[in-house]
Amino acid sequence: MITSLRSTALAIVLAAAPLALPALAQQAPSDDAVYDVYARFRDNPQVTTERLENGLWRARLPLAALRPEQGAIRLNGAKATENVSFAVAPQADIQSARLILRHASGRAQEGARPQLRLELNGRFIAQVDGVTERAAAVNEIVLDPALVQSGFNTLRIDAVQRYTYGCQDPDAAELWTDVDTSRSYVEIVYARHNFAGSLADLDALVTAGVGGVDTLGILVGDGEMNAETLRWGTIASQAVANRLAYRLPAISRFETASLGDTAQGADLVAIGTPEQMSAIAPAGLADLKGEESWLSISPSPADPSRFLIIASGRTPAAIEGAVRALAAGDFPLSDTNAIILTPAEVPTGAILPGTQPLRADAKYTFRDLGRGNTSLLGQQRGDISLDFELPADTRFPANSEVLLSLDFAYGAGLDEASAVNIVVNDQFQRAVRLTNPDGEVTPGYEIPLSAAALRPGRNHVTFQVELSTRAEGECSSRSLRHLAFILKDTSTLTLPPVDRFVALPNLALLAEAGFPYTGLQPEKFAVRAADTGSDTAAAVWTLGAKLGQIHGTVFTHTDFGFGLDLPDAHTLVVGARPGLGGFLPSELSMSAQLTGGAGDGFTRDFTSVDLGDNGLLIAGQSPQYPGRLVTLVTAESGPQLVASARSLVKPSHWTQLKGGAAVWRSNAATLVTQEPVAAFEIGNMSPAEMARMKTGRASWRWILTIGAILFALASVLALIARYMRDRMNEK
Repeated sequence: MITSLRSTALAIVLAAAPLALPALAQQAPSDDAVYDVYARFRDNPQVTTERLENGLWRARLPLAALRPEQGAIRLNGAKATENVSFAVAPQADIQSARLILRHASGRAQEGARPQLRLELNGRFIAQVDGVTERAAAVNEIVLDPALVQSGFNTLRIDAVQRYTYGCQDPDAAELWTDVDTSRSYVEIVYARHNFAGSLADLDALVTAGVGGVDTLGILVGDGEMNAETLRWGTIASQAVANRLAYRLPAISRFETASLGDTAQGADLVAIGTPEQMSAIAPAGLADLKGEESWLSISPSPADPSRFLIIASGRTPAAIEGAVRALAAGDFPLSDTNAIILTPAEVPTGAILPGTQPLRADAKYTFRDLGRGNTSLLGQQRGDISLDFELPADTRFPANSEVLLSLDFAYGAGLDEASAVNIVVNDQFQRAVRLTNPDGEVTPGYEIPLSAAALRPGRNHVTFQVELSTRAEGECSSRSLRHLAFILKDTSTLTLPPVDRFVALPNLALLAEAGFPYTGLQPEKFAVRAADTGSDTAAAVWTLGAKLGQIHGTVFTHTDFGFGLDLPDAHTLVVGARPGLGGFLPSELSMSAQLTGGAGDGFTRDFTSVDLGDNGLLIAGQSPQYPGRLVTLVTAESGPQLVASARSLVKPSHWTQLKGGAAVWRSNAATLVTQEPVAAFEIGNMSPAEMARMKTGRASWRWILTIGAILFALASVLALIARYMRDRMNEK
């Protein structure tokens, strides 16, 4: 199924699986026991929520869990700023809030009194002194609950830094402040409102953040799963995840027969026939007729502060219609608690994704790409960024170019050092000089860039604006108000034609673009659960929610099923290791790969491998269907499979994926990846481009080939010359 791997790193991690040790009775674990000794570092800050007395909840949000970047916040320069955002759901009634900030500033600023100014949602909340001692300072700032609003809240940290060594350089290395994001956090105490809302409020009610959807229970009837319930659960999970946009809840399968306390603190989506929903059915559901589809929302019977969504019908087609109506973000839902849809009213065809990669051989304005008019006023330097995504199988032909046509203007009084540097994916490409001392309005300034600077997936273009003006004397003060630059949203980006070609496996493309399990390609893919257990289903739903969330897609046309018979399609396989023992026994071998075994594909079964607490993700070419990718997610047991899937889809883990395989534990610092030994290619490419690509991969072969041709040609010429000389001698 999957290619062989060089796996020293993977073997080390798997060998670290915990051994069975005798328990110490009546002995509480030490503080160090909560740490994973195999993590590269101990800090693993996560958002935590705990229930207090009197129905209150306390959420602790470490700044490290609120930022995509890892490590401390580094504030460099005389005026440095950092924004950190967190969300609060409308169901949360804020009782109190505070900010704990741990920070330290450079020793060179001692005596100059550096400061930190703090704002929340544009309102001043505190000003604290920077600390230049060897140890960091810890400040507690009590927040006014009225300042914490529903939706996104932005904490702004401004550093005002200086030193007194002669004429100050605003970019001097001495001007720095570090904020410890692991031990700095926002703490919010809140009560939960009892649920009250209609179907029209879904987008407002299904929200991430404090008091939002943290746990999602999917009810798809009792008993064993089947292909339809597996697909419906995935679509329902995506309906919630796509509305959450950037976070995922912990997804589990619940059964109506044992709802009770297990559903405390969980929002629920129930899918099935009126008879299957009878224990939780609202009035009117039993009267549903024929092919009608039912969709309703109400307080959960297990927790009145959470919601219960029911998608029901008397036939599979009717249930499918209700689930599709729930998942279609642009479907007009009425301001009522329940609706009944006829077959003609339910959404049909593919549900449109929330975002799509750019098409090649097309022109886009910056406005199309989400970048409006951007001005820099009174600043010597500033960055203007442009972000867009290309299809994961994009490959630009050699020597092709991307054309930027910029509409910009700049003010008067700039000197010859002023310029705009263009950086693509952190690589400098071109510079534009701003040379007119009287200022200038420049429409349609064309800048060709090598298409090789772009890459499949996400691309980041930065226009680094440097505005320079003359200064007289060493420390003379001068006004910077005349410094001005504007980049207009009418600027354009033109992409050349491309080939569709990609080398697999590539877990980085899976993490960044979901490829090839996106739902964007016309070619269908398949999902296979190794067994019909609830844990495996929950793992499938968790992975489906993450993959759908990347582009806001819904897998309505995906081939779902059970078992280990691979179809002729790219296939995602999910299951616990013991259930994979018969998975292609003549090809499958995890132990051969993880101990450095040779050969392509799997050659032994799983029964000899104990994954311990590790999750395993591995991908490679299907042995039955060349050109088809198979991706396997597994763990040692069903509960561990769910836990591993939940860890994997966190940004801290997901963004580290690359190569052909990965193993991990709950701590993101334990994730290890491994490059595949063998790769395969899919797509189409012109013969000339294919020859050029293969030549570039193995230039020594090309040299040897040319050398062999020249040697053969020289030999032929030598034989001809000898033949002609012999003829002349005969005459």
